[in-house]
Amino acid sequence: MRIVPVVALGLVTLAGCGPSGGAAGDHACTLIGAMPGVRVDIAPRPGQDVAGAAVTLCRGGECRTWHPELRPATAADPQGCTGTAPDDACSARVRHTGGWFGFIDVADLREGPYDITVVLTDARGTELGRTTQNTAARLVHPNGPECGGGVPQVQLGI
Repeated sequence: MRIVPVVALGLVTLAGCGPSGGAAGDHACTLIGAMPGVRVDIAPRPGQDVAGAAVTLCRGGECRTWHPELRPATAADPQGCTGTAPDDACSARVRHTGGWFGFIDVADLREGPYDITVVLTDARGTELGRTTQNTAARLVHPNGPECGGGVPQVQLGI
């Protein structure tokens, strides 16, 4: 009697496994996901050494502030290819753009409008700039909308 529940549980568990994670029509759906949150892209600011940011999200009179870790923004510069055959190789060199980016995990982010204020600071905490934008959190679908799994995100460029 005990073996039946264990075997049944094993079959249910294996039914959810597979290399593609499922499919929607002719489109393969992988197991990749996305996190709800806010991505902040900070353009280069010549003469200013941005070291930190305070990001405040407001909606319906409720505001919360985060201090995301900023990382150097990069871009790839193509360096050419050895040919055009499938086995040939191409290369690129990554360079720092002079900008920064950060991501804030906001588990309860919902679709719709937000007022977002970003305050940039230097290493001493001196304010370098402030901007407020009204923008909307929109659903992103890592595999396309036909696979489901959409989560709200904001892409904020300053």
